[in-house]
Amino acid sequence: MFAKLKRKSLFKALPIAIVLIFLGLFVLVLESTDLQSLMRGPVEFTNLAPDEIEERMIVEATIDANFGSFAEEYEENTETHVTKTTDLYYVIWTGDENAEDWRYMGIKVDASEESAMEAMAEETYNYGYAAEPIEFAGAIDRMTDEEYEYFKEYFLESGFTEQEVEEYTLPYYINVGVLVGGSAVFTYVLIGIGAVLVLAGILRIVLAMNKSCKSIKKELDAAGIAVETAEYEYANAKVFSKAGDIRIGRDLLFYMDGKEAHAAACNQIVWAYLSTTAHHTNGMNTGTSYRITMYTYSKKLINANVGKEAVAHEILKYMNETMPWVVVGYSDELNRSFFSDYDNFLQLRYQSGNPNMF
Repeated sequence: MFAKLKRKSLFKALPIAIVLIFLGLFVLVLESTDLQSLMRGPVEFTNLAPDEIEERMIVEATIDANFGSFAEEYEENTETHVTKTTDLYYVIWTGDENAEDWRYMGIKVDASEESAMEAMAEETYNYGYAAEPIEFAGAIDRMTDEEYEYFKEYFLESGFTEQEVEEYTLPYYINVGVLVGGSAVFTYVLIGIGAVLVLAGILRIVLAMNKSCKSIKKELDAAGIAVETAEYEYANAKVFSKAGDIRIGRDLLFYMDGKEAHAAACNQIVWAYLSTTAHHTNGMNTGTSYRITMYTYSKKLINANVGKEAVAHEILKYMNETMPWVVVGYSDELNRSFFSDYDNFLQLRYQSGNPNMF
């Protein structure tokens, strides 16, 4: 019995658990390269040879030369159609003045750096480098196809051949501000969220396995019912639907409330009726859930999950036929009697129909 109930709890917990684990793993895989870069820490850009430059590598760069802008990013106001430049791409080279092997590549900076970068470009053309270098930090990114087209066009218009562009350039740029400062904190937060989602999914499965039968064991102990008796009752109980979330035996009623299994003494149930809950998302009906609501002699509320309305009616019909002490069905009058005139409510069926009434 307990093994079956644990499987039922696990089955109910699995869909959400799988979604949590999948989302968590997706985030972790997506951020795994960035995590490795963050764990490795920043590298001095000028010390890197061309073949050492890798995507998402974090670098600290002292830029003292650039060869002008080859592209820009802008945003447009949809109402006024006024455009505003947000970022600029400049051509730089790798290594330092002593490097024997170097390549041209790019750097992406905020538009606020335009004046400084343009002044540096002018000094580069006049003197080969700028007197006052600028410190930047960020991550190496590979150019998109569109970015590379602008980059390539810049060199072709400067007189380079296709072969020279291929030979003397790298399709990378320093994405200033990425994986450093607030961006690094954001990445750590994402990684933390991913890890939490995975752990939440695993924890949901573990709790479903460990807690699924705790309630029913306490209920059996409180009622003084031996496990062997409960096992016999469960095995010989009337099963409703393939899921078997509700089983009614001669003395015990077994039911699932969420992921937890429960048991109630049949002779303690005084009222049972169908409850429905309509679910809406953004104003649209996304389905209806059904449950059997029951009350015991001590007015304990029992909510038993039922998959379909037809199954609920089958269960209530069976209870009405086999439990003559249970009031089956709902009305406002019955509700008022139960909560305001309980003694009269019990006289409706419980006191006359229950052979085991204490």
